[in-house]
Amino acid sequence: MANRKERHQQKKEKRIRPARKKSSQSKLSRSTKISLSILAAILLVVIAGTIFFFQKYGKEVTAAIDAGEEHAAKIQESDFKQYHPTTILDRNGQVLKELKTQERDYITYDKMDPLVSQALISIEDKRFYDHHGVDTQGLLTVALNAATGRGVRGASTITQQLVKNIYLTPEVSISRKIEEMVMAQSLEKKFTKHQILEYYLNNVYFGHGAYGINAAAKVYFGKSINDTSLLEKATLVGITNNPGIFDPTTNKKNALKRAKLILKEMNQQGYITKDQYDKAVADDISAEIHSNALNNQLDNNEVALAVDSTTKILMGQQDFRFQYQFDSKEEEDRYNEEYTTAYNKVYQRILSGGYQISTNIDPALHDQLQGIVSNVMNAWQDINGENNFYTKQAAMTVIDNHTGDVVASIGGRGEEGNHYNRAFLSYRQPGSAIKPLVSYAPAYERGLLESSAVSDDRPNNTYPNNVYNGSKGNLTLRNALAVSSNVVAYKLADENRNELKEPVYQRLSQMQFTGLDVEDDNPIIAVGGMTYGATTQEMASGIATLVNQGNYRAPVNIQTIKRKDNGQEIFSQSEIAQQKVYSDDAAYLTIDTMKAVHQNTDGTAAGLTLAHNQYWAVKTGTTDEAKDLWTVGATPYYTVAVWAGDDTPQPQDNASVGQATKEIFKQTMDLLNDGKEDVDFQMPSSVQKAGGQLVTRSSQTKQVLATRKNALDTATTNIDTLAKQKANELTAAKLSTPMVEEASTFSNQLISERINTLSQFEIIVTDTQDNWQTFDQFAQDVFALVQQVEPSGGTLSEQYTSVYRNKEAEYAHEKAARDSAINTVKDQITDTKNQSKDLDKQISDLKKQLEAVKKDE
Repeated sequence: MANRKERHQQKKEKRIRPARKKSSQSKLSRSTKISLSILAAILLVVIAGTIFFFQKYGKEVTAAIDAGEEHAAKIQESDFKQYHPTTILDRNGQVLKELKTQERDYITYDKMDPLVSQALISIEDKRFYDHHGVDTQGLLTVALNAATGRGVRGASTITQQLVKNIYLTPEVSISRKIEEMVMAQSLEKKFTKHQILEYYLNNVYFGHGAYGINAAAKVYFGKSINDTSLLEKATLVGITNNPGIFDPTTNKKNALKRAKLILKEMNQQGYITKDQYDKAVADDISAEIHSNALNNQLDNNEVALAVDSTTKILMGQQDFRFQYQFDSKEEEDRYNEEYTTAYNKVYQRILSGGYQISTNIDPALHDQLQGIVSNVMNAWQDINGENNFYTKQAAMTVIDNHTGDVVASIGGRGEEGNHYNRAFLSYRQPGSAIKPLVSYAPAYERGLLESSAVSDDRPNNTYPNNVYNGSKGNLTLRNALAVSSNVVAYKLADENRNELKEPVYQRLSQMQFTGLDVEDDNPIIAVGGMTYGATTQEMASGIATLVNQGNYRAPVNIQTIKRKDNGQEIFSQSEIAQQKVYSDDAAYLTIDTMKAVHQNTDGTAAGLTLAHNQYWAVKTGTTDEAKDLWTVGATPYYTVAVWAGDDTPQPQDNASVGQATKEIFKQTMDLLNDGKEDVDFQMPSSVQKAGGQLVTRSSQTKQVLATRKNALDTATTNIDTLAKQKANELTAAKLSTPMVEEASTFSNQLISERINTLSQFEIIVTDTQDNWQTFDQFAQDVFALVQQVEPSGGTLSEQYTSVYRNKEAEYAHEKAARDSAINTVKDQITDTKNQSKDLDKQISDLKKQLEAVKKDE
């Protein structure tokens, strides 16, 4: 029975199985089709994305690969591991400062607790030991993101991050990503995985000035990395993702959350046991900043500037794209974030070691100039209770006009412990001191002269008040700068923007003023109304640009920078390129105008004299409530910019504090120019004296352009006249049609048409033609017809009178315009004759001088 049942069941299964097989094949067929469809769709997307990617970024990719290979060829171990401290030398080759940060804290891979690198790998690069510098999954992510318009972000390997930290700026772009990948693969060929981990952990930034995990452990926990707990190690590794967000002293909650995520990954990937994990997550941390862990204090103003200058030089060599003006606040914020990241990275690398920085610092001269600032400001003894520094401060920058070098950077009053260098770090409102750079030099480029007159009247309430609370009427530009007219400066800046078609702050951005904001494209900055302001270093470099025939040179106190590992010179001061900001003649006229500030009896620096110079230029500056006081100026040899005020802006006594800036300026110039020949600023060939004033090529060009415009207008008038003559011929033909003698048979409709035809007559008034008499004759003929039909007046009479009066008014207008144009031309002819006489006289004088020289020979 059982066997029978078994046989029956087997037969049943045989009957059922074929049906099941058929159903299974059907389902497999459908799923296969669906899978193939999905795969095909994905393949098409990938192909389309790839085509799009290379169409859009092909050239960038090729260039980036070349750049990456070029940089990769220069990679060497000393880039990551510095055995030599950075030293800063003075102008005589003496050591001013030696920095030894990394030399003390560097820890090799074999001496580092393995848990540190394991924590890093678990959270940052799980396939670290499987790839060769670039994770292909990360590459695909980057390509797809770019193709779908989601930027160029994608997962970076530890090797890529190391490349970015050491060699590249934080710029986010396709080319930068490709360059990073090429260099990462080269890095993996040169060094072992353990070396790469060592270099990364010793060079990555952990915040609070700590570069390298050993330095970070000392800064946050007061002990070396090997003495930290597992939770502390995970916390430190977590900081590298974003030192601001995961700072254990200010964002402990975030730091612990990421640390525990790292511990979880370490457990899941087999680096730690479940027991180790449980104990670690149950632990706690107590982080605080141990300021004595790093010896990075730059307590010398000149050294601080040298490191700052070196940082920016090396950033430029890493192709960081400096930017000084922006189209939006978002763009400005994004740039500032990138700049800060790049700056901190390079700055800390310099402190970590490896460079010899030769400067032009003269310690003895610095002490003398510091003494001048300290002594003049000694009248103010109030102390800030929060830091025990003087409340009232001052700063000064001195630039050598022949080289463009910063001779001195005086950052404060020199009290013990006050290391903040206000000369290049403190942005203050420049007040009227900015006028030569924003208003006057661009105005001279437009062809204006020192004798050009501008009204000092405020046309509306948007214009700033003058410091003298009124108007002095029409002022020449020379007088306007001397008395520091705010209205004239504002008008000039507004006209410059409209005529030159550039932002008001265009020239400041060209001279690398770093405090510019999108809101500063406003004429109000011509009187110092900037969003953030300017430093004494920027103001000094701006005036020095005027002295240097309008050519800007970046203000640095660096002569050379060398790598200590191989002695290679990677920068020389002679490599700094000059940038043309103002024309030669505009720069010279501005400097000459600034002389009036002390030469004119009503100038804002009247009474200020220098012991060794009669040829010098100056401009004072005072902001609202005198919160910031300035004196900036130059001799042919040096430019000096002085500021005084409170660190937290407060109203000042202009009479005393403003005088202090002038006194510091005077004493500094007297010290620097002692023993030098008293010579005038070099006048360019594009400037000449004519008719008792300086005439520039720009002004002459403007006159030529005006003459050409007049010629064009005349040609246009001639064409217009011909067109009117043709129109009048047609009109005359109509008006000259034989008339019907009997008025009774001449209908009102025909007379009305004659009046309309009369209205079409074109009035011509030029210096050679006047057709009023012709028009008037036709008008009299039409009026005779009207009189016959309407002896006592009527509709036709009114129509005729309206046409005649309109033509009469048109004639008067054209005649007045003609007379005005003739008078203008006469004036231009007179001016040209006078200039020609002056030029003839100059030529005659030159010939006489040449003849005299020949006789002497």
